[in-house]
Amino acid sequence: MRLLTSNWPTQSDLFSEMDRLFGNFVSTPSNSSYDDRDFSPAAEVSESEEKFLMSIDLPGIKKEDIKIEIDQNVLKISGERKREAEAKENTKVHFYEKRYGVFKKSFTLPRSVDGAKIEARFENGVLEIQIPKTEVSKPRQIEILS
Repeated sequence: MRLLTSNWPTQSDLFSEMDRLFGNFVSTPSNSSYDDRDFSPAAEVSESEEKFLMSIDLPGIKKEDIKIEIDQNVLKISGERKREAEAKENTKVHFYEKRYGVFKKSFTLPRSVDGAKIEARFENGVLEIQIPKTEVSKPRQIEILS
């Protein structure tokens, strides 16, 4: 008579495997959390007849930590998202998926914008930048003369 054995792991093997997987999943964060390659906020640019509208998601960033400048026709946006948990005493972080660090984004603007009239607003973690077009660049209807 042939003895059949199960390929299923025993209960102790199963728990050992779960501990191993969980141990890999929950690891101590490295000290390189401020690597500028780790954090790149999502941006969206749309256009209407009067302006370009740029929207950048910056959750967890304070207004004071954002810098916007224009140099010739290049709009530069930079800032830093800091980990608040590190500042708290007796706090040990076991797991995180959030991205932290310095970010820099640059956008080359068309010559058809009025750089002196650019406006920025920051609300609920979203930076909105309105970039108006110059009068010359706005589309207009041309009448055909007889």
